[in-house]
Amino acid sequence: MGTMMDPNDISVNTVAPSPDEANVEPGDAIRTAGTLRHLRRLLFGPAIAALLVAGATSQIATPRYTAQARVWSDHRSFAAGRDGVQVLSSREFARQVIESHNLAARLANPLGEPANALSGAVSLAGFAAPPEPMPASREALALRTIERGLSVRDAGNGQIAVDFASPDPRLSADVANAFARNYLELRETRGPFSMDPNGATAAPSPAPVRIIASAVPSTSARWPTPLISSLATGIGTFLLVLGFQALARRRASTGGQEIGAVPMPEMAPQTMQHLPWIGAATGDYADETESPRPFRRFSRERELADLSRLVELRGEAARLVIVTGATADEGIARCAISLGRSLSGAAERRVVIVCLDVAAEPLDALAADPRAPGLTDLLFGVASFSDAIHRENGSRCHVIPPGRGAREASGLVASDRLPLILTALKQTYDHVVVAAPPLGRTEGAERIAALDPTTILVTHPGAMATDAVQAFDALAAQGFGDIAMVTFTPETEAGSLPRAA
Repeated sequence: MGTMMDPNDISVNTVAPSPDEANVEPGDAIRTAGTLRHLRRLLFGPAIAALLVAGATSQIATPRYTAQARVWSDHRSFAAGRDGVQVLSSREFARQVIESHNLAARLANPLGEPANALSGAVSLAGFAAPPEPMPASREALALRTIERGLSVRDAGNGQIAVDFASPDPRLSADVANAFARNYLELRETRGPFSMDPNGATAAPSPAPVRIIASAVPSTSARWPTPLISSLATGIGTFLLVLGFQALARRRASTGGQEIGAVPMPEMAPQTMQHLPWIGAATGDYADETESPRPFRRFSRERELADLSRLVELRGEAARLVIVTGATADEGIARCAISLGRSLSGAAERRVVIVCLDVAAEPLDALAADPRAPGLTDLLFGVASFSDAIHRENGSRCHVIPPGRGAREASGLVASDRLPLILTALKQTYDHVVVAAPPLGRTEGAERIAALDPTTILVTHPGAMATDAVQAFDALAAQGFGDIAMVTFTPETEAGSLPRAA
């Protein structure tokens, strides 16, 4: 069992809430605090990722400007119009346009010097694109730009629309006009023509053709603009990271559980700590072969004071206090009630008693209305926190009574919603005192142990020390880490003298 500790030796810093916080309605406070914390955890990572990706996109994305030129020719021959689109779209015609108008240099690097900004940023980030086997010539780069930006289509009524898009609005207009002029010269000198399989042309006679609309530099970028692209990538990244984050949390929290179960709060493994045995005598551990151990007086007030001081000094580590026992006994409920009332004596401290041992009669009298909604209603989802939390009759503390319906505590302990309810209460109250049934061998008790509570194991005066040790070991096997045992003296008539072996 380890060395027993005096509660007075424990020192844990605590931070008392402000009076304003102490007056907050419990139901509203739980919903507000829980919602804000959940939203912060849920949205922080995806929002940061979305901002980073959107910022990078705004730097990388380049606005593109489209210019259009239109030519007209005698459209009485359908083949002539169709072949005109084919000629304007051919690589050979593009080479002629580039050469005749000296566009190779401008098309090879339409962005100018800043074109290398992306590759420079990639290099600074520690990445490098694999080099091409041979550097591309300026003419090849110009043709590649033409292929990416040129669009030629039959607009009907003998008209052919020549569109060109590039990052430079002036270049877009110049290229579109160059294609229109070259096509005009070709038709005036060679007339209607058609393409043979080898790409050659045949022209019987000249035909009327003219440019009906010259391209002009555009003042607005083609959709989607860099701003739209940044917003789209930012929103997409936000949703993607949010989805992966939710999937990761689900996989982590459902380990060993069926899919669809309520996820357990993530808790780090805790080292078991032997807290003081309050109300025990050193002789309780004496060998049974020795002489009978002496009687000693018990003081209920002293035990309660020591237990309250232990919980107060543990501070944040005792926001959740589970009061249980080796066997079903009303002493567990009475200890939890006394502890809750004692802790709520300070005006600035917020305390709630949770009646998990729904079969314990002392818990039924805590609420003014014995039929008031309580813990069972919360677990079954038929009541809200504001409906289930009440003022306790004998003190300042709040209470969640047993509630209506089920009277089997073992089934409630295994409920998937119980850890979530206790976690929400921890976020609002300074101390959540749970009057629980014996948990050492109860299915689902490990869910409560995962919340890292301070556990109070109530023993009865006169009980065998070996029974208490076995109950302690059973709780430790369920995962409970910080366990304090208290021999809580039952209420007796005046003049009687409790004793313990």
